[in-house]
Amino acid sequence: MLTAGCADPEPVPENGVAPDPTKTPAPVTTPEPGTVQAVSYTQLIPFLPDAPAGWTAGEPDGATLTMHDWSWATAGRDYRNIANPNQRADIVIVDSAYYAVGGFEAWGQFVTMETPYGYYRSDTVAGFPAWEVHEAPSYYAKWIGINERFMVAVTIDEGTKADLDRFVNAVNYRGIAALG
Repeated sequence: MLTAGCADPEPVPENGVAPDPTKTPAPVTTPEPGTVQAVSYTQLIPFLPDAPAGWTAGEPDGATLTMHDWSWATAGRDYRNIANPNQRADIVIVDSAYYAVGGFEAWGQFVTMETPYGYYRSDTVAGFPAWEVHEAPSYYAKWIGINERFMVAVTIDEGTKADLDRFVNAVNYRGIAALG
């Protein structure tokens, strides 16, 4: 029974110790490079989508590199439009294991910019930070950063923004995040 001005007590955590409301929780920290190993490229390949209607998909490819305490993995697949073979899409997934490799090398240097010839814009995809690029007339790309560890790069040559969105929306970002 509730009385005016009273509320149910906070549930007690499973360990039986209630948090101290006077202490600020510790911030979530990103592991240091070299403290985790990248997943195998074979674990990334299943996240490369099949070709949408009107497109063909090449065979997925990938690699895992490990050297001392350093590792990274990448998997990719190319796609071609059946009606217009010059129209091409590529999807690449990288597990950086928190190293500044692939798109992470440039990530902090992207700026928002718009010109008559294209743009760079920050965005989000499935709740993850992203950058979208357009270079006139028909090049589009989007880089999606997942938990500062994985990156998905989607590019479209000789295509449209709708083509980019079709491929971007075909990737399971939450599934990739669950790998690490």
